[in-house]
Amino acid sequence: MTIKKKFVRALVAYAVLGVLAWTTLSNEPIRVFNGNVRLRTGTLLILGVFAFRTALHFWRLRIEEERESAKPAD
Repeated sequence: MTIKKKFVRALVAYAVLGVLAWTTLSNEPIRVFNGNVRLRTGTLLILGVFAFRTALHFWRLRIEEERESAKPAD
């Protein structure tokens, strides 16, 4: 499986998890340290961070592949 297909599947999985979190979790505030965070919002924020890290990894791999293909053969 190519890295692009893996990336697309990962983003679809994050989207499905986000929809499931939105529909099943209540939006009750929970106390975190000295502030209140809404449960649904916090969950979506964490999923967003994971999706962003996945995108960064994909972009890094693409750049590395481009550099490898641009190198002259020794």
